[in-house]
Amino acid sequence: MIIADTESARRDAELVLDFFSTVLSGDRDISAVRRFLAPDFVDHDSEGDPGRTGVAAKLTALWNARPAAAFRPHQAIAAGGYVAVRSTLEGGERPVPFADTYRVADGRLTEHWHVVGA
Repeated sequence: MIIADTESARRDAELVLDFFSTVLSGDRDISAVRRFLAPDFVDHDSEGDPGRTGVAAKLTALWNARPAAAFRPHQAIAAGGYVAVRSTLEGGERPVPFADTYRVADGRLTEHWHVVGA
């Protein structure tokens, strides 16, 4: 479900949900990270490299540790260049709730924050 205050915000939400389906779940296409994330992307929740390379490494480690894992988005709320997504990480003993916020500019994801267990 997408909730957006403008058509531009809806496009931003669709971009983020496409990122979920391409990179964070079904396809797990790590090579697509460069297509979705801006060159100066910053993951504010990263313990290592906060850029695109760090995101790819973090996701590769997750997929290796939890081969059945996938993020399932439930709701995306978009306004003013930001998209908040409520999702669950599934494929483990029990689903883990997530709340992610992305900043979108020029058709690319530029920043990311998340809360686990939200």
